Amino acid sequence: MSESSTSQITVENPKDTPECFALRGKLNRETIPNFWPNSVQQLANAKTSNQPLVLDLTKIEHIDTAGLAWLINLIRDTKDQDIQFHIANPPKTLLNLAKISDVEAFLPLQ
Repeated sequence: MSESSTSQITVENPKDTPECFALRGKLNRETIPNFWPNSVQQLANAKTSNQPLVLDLTKIEHIDTAGLAWLINLIRDTKDQDIQFHIANPPKTLLNLAKISDVEAFLPLQ
């Protein structure tokens, strides 16, 4: 795979609202392994701030089944830690994948 086709994802996290973060790029099997530690840190921030964790997906260019699986794991982790969690601005691709996978009822959409 050439370097130009490597998928990347970045996190935008305002310092004054550590419980809110936006993802930019592609949320797929190539980006999830590098992003996972960031999501763990976001959970820790949300837990200490006692605020709902909000994930904004406005700037997601592509999401695949690995991205959906990561979201389902994040939902599980937030429930386990008693953290309120919401997904803002989900892309249509995510909604379609969730519907096809019969998990759309599990997504905490805002």
